Amino acid sequence: MDKGESMFTTYDEALEWIHTRKGMGPKPGIKRMEWLMEKLDHPEEKFSSIHIAGTNGKGSTVAYLTALFQSAGHSVGSFTSPHITRFNERIMVNGEQISDEAIIALANIIYPLYMEISETEWGPLTEFEVVTAMMFLHFSKVRPDVVLLEVGLGGLFDSTNIAKPQLTMITTIGMDHVQILGNTIEEIAFQKAGIIKSEIPLVIGNIQEPARTVILDIAREKNSAVLAYNTDFSAQNKPNVTDLHEHFDFSAQEFQLADIEISLMGHHQIENAATALQAFLLYCNAEQLAYTKESILTGFDQAFWPVRMEIISQEPLIILDGAHNEPAMAVLLDTLQTNFKNKKIKVVFAALTTKELEAIGPWLMRIPNHEIHLTTFDFPRVATLTDLKERLGVEDAAYHEDWQELIRELTVSVSNDELLLITGSLYFLSEVRHYLMEDER
Repeated sequence: MDKGESMFTTYDEALEWIHTRKGMGPKPGIKRMEWLMEKLDHPEEKFSSIHIAGTNGKGSTVAYLTALFQSAGHSVGSFTSPHITRFNERIMVNGEQISDEAIIALANIIYPLYMEISETEWGPLTEFEVVTAMMFLHFSKVRPDVVLLEVGLGGLFDSTNIAKPQLTMITTIGMDHVQILGNTIEEIAFQKAGIIKSEIPLVIGNIQEPARTVILDIAREKNSAVLAYNTDFSAQNKPNVTDLHEHFDFSAQEFQLADIEISLMGHHQIENAATALQAFLLYCNAEQLAYTKESILTGFDQAFWPVRMEIISQEPLIILDGAHNEPAMAVLLDTLQTNFKNKKIKVVFAALTTKELEAIGPWLMRIPNHEIHLTTFDFPRVATLTDLKERLGVEDAAYHEDWQELIRELTVSVSNDELLLITGSLYFLSEVRHYLMEDER
């Protein structure tokens, strides 16, 4: 490509190039990102951020923080993955997606560097590395009051871990991505704790032993001050199943707030919301950003995150939930038993082969009054029906090649005493949500 000549002139061209990096798969290590940032004059150092890791809860934590900052009148950027409906959701400012034009411009900046590094010993960039570099560049120019950086995978070797955050967060620790992160909770906790930076404070969610000890030991080595759920701050649940919302009181050493209401269902969402609030308070106080108790209540009331116990239809009752690993299945089951114990539950599930399918199968069978439908979809590393049959071990399941036909049939057959739950891979939920929303139009 000649200097001054653009490789990509349309959004579709840029997106096609970005997505063709997907086949590269994860490449542990941040050497390629360090090389890229040096070439781009270190955009990762030019904005303030909160870096967020965790097995589950990252997305909803970003949603809570986004709403809290916006409600208090502060500009907020976010970087999340995967996207649910459209690629541009991955990079947002004040809830607005990055423009197609910005995607084209950023892809044209990264492309020649991609070609250059492909000729080195490090080899070509992955899709996530390309998108992460685009994100750093974008926020270095826009410079919101805060950028919320969600880790892609693990922490220690994640592409985002070259960031220079003002605060780090670890939401939860559970068994996930064991092929890459390790086969024990301690190994996974060590990877997630890789985002802890020297002298930079850390907020952690409701993390159980032995993961908690691993994280606290690393924080101590890094001289990172820690605020931990149920030690330095807590949330008192106030059950109210009539409106399918969660209600709780928040308490920290120098701040209390009663009657917080959130629309995301499940006790785990109370823990995520409380952890987000503690991080919000810490960041605002450190950066001298104003807030009020009223702005916090309003922010929580407005917070929304798709495919996390999302009621996408009331009649028939259809819920989307991206429970794609064992810890997420556990909280899904708890929420179903609390809020929908009298419903017969028709379950549709699809997943990737990278997920721990053997562990997920027993959780599916624990769903009360269940009728389980297993399906597949078009995606790299997707679990086929044969994979699901052999690895899940769900004996009474029905198998369907065409997920769209399955959902069409089920949506017209769900009665008033039934619930259609669509769950599994976030990539699957993304396609389902898009399909159902299009169908509504």
